[in-house]
Amino acid sequence: MPEETGGHSESLVHVAIKAETLFHIGPIAVTNSMVGALIVFVLLASLAWWASRNHAVVPSRLQSILEFPVEFLAGIVRGQHETRWRSVLPPVLAIFLVVLFSNYVGLLPGVGTIGIHTIEDGHEVVVPLIRPASADLNFTLALALVAFVLFVGWGFRANGVKGYLKETFVANPAYMTPLMTPIHLVSELSRIISLSMRLFGNVFAGEILLAVMLALTFAIVPVAFLGLEMIFGAVQALVFALLTLTYITLATAGHGGGHDEGDESGHHDADDVALRAGAH
Repeated sequence: MPEETGGHSESLVHVAIKAETLFHIGPIAVTNSMVGALIVFVLLASLAWWASRNHAVVPSRLQSILEFPVEFLAGIVRGQHETRWRSVLPPVLAIFLVVLFSNYVGLLPGVGTIGIHTIEDGHEVVVPLIRPASADLNFTLALALVAFVLFVGWGFRANGVKGYLKETFVANPAYMTPLMTPIHLVSELSRIISLSMRLFGNVFAGEILLAVMLALTFAIVPVAFLGLEMIFGAVQALVFALLTLTYITLATAGHGGGHDEGDESGHHDADDVALRAGAH
């Protein structure tokens, strides 16, 4: 969004809704949000590699900080799925970390301000080299589709394909099925739109806010907004992860969802020990 000041063309604020192409690799357009996503996955892979080689029984201060989101989400997931929490936790935690790091990429120095100078509609604008992936609707939609596959898959696992489809699309009493089936179908598919648009809209709005503050104020003022964006980014990541967990719970509820194939009572003791060990 270029603006004019003082009678000359200059770009004060430039935030595009869609991801902007930086270059092409054959037929593939590499966008600035793809660069942001690549940074996130490199950081997460590096963190996982470090954690797998530096895990201690008595955790250091850094290890305790890194384990906090795991312990926090583990407690929430176990409250929802007592017998299957160890298998539900990894995808929910992965979604949380991906969204969290994607949101925080936008707070790194130079993100949104360092880029390629170009001319659009007679105005000089700077196309950022790096953009938060969560500010790109393509990314949030893909993540919402992953979450959709997760909770539908858990529904199939808990109830069987026939049982899940019957519960979702066959009404009781049966004569209400022609009316209720379209409603249930729209309800299921609307979760994809809800998850993707909520995350995209909130992160994109924060991106615009930071861009405006950087352009119109001096350096100290945007620092306060950066702090708010850190809190806001964590909240958005937690909301996305907890909504995914809620949809998994709804998909498995009421049909023996408390018991998985292969789950044994001995797993309870192992889970208790794991949680207590993590807490110390």
